[in-house]
Amino acid sequence: MTRSLVLTADDAGTDPDADREIAALLAGSPLTAVGVVTADPEAGRASWPANGWENPGAARAVRLIAASAPAVAPGVHVVLPAPGPDGGLDDVVDRITAQLDALTRATTAAGAPAPDRLDSHQGTLYGLLGRSYLAEAIGLCAARGLAFRLPRSLDLYGDDDPVLALPDVRSRHASAVAAADDAGVRMPQVIATHRGSDAEALDYTTLRDHYLRLLERLPEGTSEIFLHPAPDTARLRELSSGWWRKRTWELRLLGDPVFTREIERQGIDLVSRW
Repeated sequence: MTRSLVLTADDAGTDPDADREIAALLAGSPLTAVGVVTADPEAGRASWPANGWENPGAARAVRLIAASAPAVAPGVHVVLPAPGPDGGLDDVVDRITAQLDALTRATTAAGAPAPDRLDSHQGTLYGLLGRSYLAEAIGLCAARGLAFRLPRSLDLYGDDDPVLALPDVRSRHASAVAAADDAGVRMPQVIATHRGSDAEALDYTTLRDHYLRLLERLPEGTSEIFLHPAPDTARLRELSSGWWRKRTWELRLLGDPVFTREIERQGIDLVSRW
């Protein structure tokens, strides 16, 4: 059985201290991939323009990544406003395209590989909290030759999640996977992370054990584990109240030899794309 893992840091471009750590991790840890936020995540209102309020931190993050890991192609960590009272956005393709084009400009300027995949900040593409934009995202990925963070199986990510267990959600997911396959869009076998807050993570050892168990459960094929590593700063504590400890623990995890040895012991291949 061959098991491969894309180990991703999400939310690059939102904090300069985290960006420096992520760039260093890509050069000297098991981390293999990164998702960059190219639209201002604080401008998440339904009235924002389709071309976004561009996140100035994205270019900074790309420059740092290009300097430390020049072969890494970043992913577009798509930010969309929460669904409005009308049930959704009719110009979502324009919004996603604007973010993709912004990151492409940043990678070109930094001499880095062009973006190679889309994923979704807070799941807004998937429609778990409102209208689904899966069809639009898959169509754009097919047109631009991008992969898409849509897991073939909801195992691991869907552990104990009553929403992901609903029959209509499962049916929509299966239809989207079939559509992506028909369009030739690459997807991971499963995706996984720790979805809870600091209180649910409890402490570093408990969080590490969670990720070690995820490694044991990875299926055959190429899967993804994504984290949000960040150093302990006053800014992080202010902006991520209730979540900041877990982010510092995930940073620690990526430098923990116990975690690295377990990847090696299980014969998991670390790769940069699915």
